[in-house]
Amino acid sequence: MAAAVVLGVVLPVMMAPATKSSPLFLAVAAALAAAALGALIGFPALIRRLRGVLMQPAGVAALLLLALVVGGIPFAHAPRASLLQFAQFAGVAVSGLLLAVCLPDVAPHKRALLFAGGFIAAAALMAADLNTGLWLRSLTGGRETTYTYNRGLVTLVLLAWPLLALILSARKMWLAAPVAIVLPLAVLSGESAAAVVALAAGAVVFPVAALLPRLTRWIGLGAMLALLAVQPWFGTIMQGVLTGAFHDRFKGAHSSDRVDIWLSFEAAARAKWLAGSGFGSSVNLQNAPVAALVPPDRVTLLGASHPHNAFLQVWVELGLAGAVLAAALIVLLFLGIGRMRPALQPFALTCVAISALVALVSHGAWQPWWWAAIAACIASFATLEQELRRAQPPA
Repeated sequence: MAAAVVLGVVLPVMMAPATKSSPLFLAVAAALAAAALGALIGFPALIRRLRGVLMQPAGVAALLLLALVVGGIPFAHAPRASLLQFAQFAGVAVSGLLLAVCLPDVAPHKRALLFAGGFIAAAALMAADLNTGLWLRSLTGGRETTYTYNRGLVTLVLLAWPLLALILSARKMWLAAPVAIVLPLAVLSGESAAAVVALAAGAVVFPVAALLPRLTRWIGLGAMLALLAVQPWFGTIMQGVLTGAFHDRFKGAHSSDRVDIWLSFEAAARAKWLAGSGFGSSVNLQNAPVAALVPPDRVTLLGASHPHNAFLQVWVELGLAGAVLAAALIVLLFLGIGRMRPALQPFALTCVAISALVALVSHGAWQPWWWAAIAACIASFATLEQELRRAQPPA
């Protein structure tokens, strides 16, 4: 119960006053869930269960990617910075694994009202603060800028889909109405273009996924693999596709700036296409050896901290080897969704679609708050899937 409260109530609510807090509360929820399951089945059995998960195809692919990352850190141009970023990412990854494995056995079945209450409170807090001149942030001493809510808003847009699946599973559809009201209110009150686009994309993808789940899976898989494959030329493609009128329309979202950043990072990706520049190198890529291989007019924007495109960042930092392993994980992800209960598939597909969309145009690939949000979604869907399987065993 405690793990569920931390995950479904504390984590989203605390993203209002402390917008980078999700990794901390994910770790707390994971520790509580692991302790509860360990006490229930014994810690040796829990370790065996974790080992079994890691020996599955997705676990093996993730471990190979991990080996590629760790093996490349000593050769990165800033090994200490890469190691620090890896430690942060690895902490979230371990927490997410523990939570996904343990929560399904210890989460309370009657949690829909609890989770909906936490979600609504979080969205209402963000909306209220954004519409009252950041009054809450002035009280808590946080940075008083609307931009700081971007992380929290994106987190809520992702968490909405496992929450709605939970509401449907619990047959408490009356809870969907306040969620559907308060989420757009919060998102439209902020300045996160990624959250707005993700919200709109979810509204489009979900009905299609509900009507045609198999076709949606194949289209989603093909689209993500294609996006990953074209990243060394993504900036050039977008430069040709996006018109001046488009950039004028989305000037507030800095669309033209993103294209310029993509052009710089794609040049870096092509320059070291096989092994990449090393995990975490995007943070100060303008100082890396690869900068000497990039056209001089593209070097400045290598200092943008990251390419604002997680697919491209994989190529820049991990090269072809990393892209191949990422492609394997994408394939395994969609195969896993195909094995889920039909009632959950549209929600999971929508969550994956908007995650991929945000990753394509926005945040850094390894940011801990981002992966904490994704891990929370994975754990929530895993818990629902196990509950449905117990209630309705396969024929």
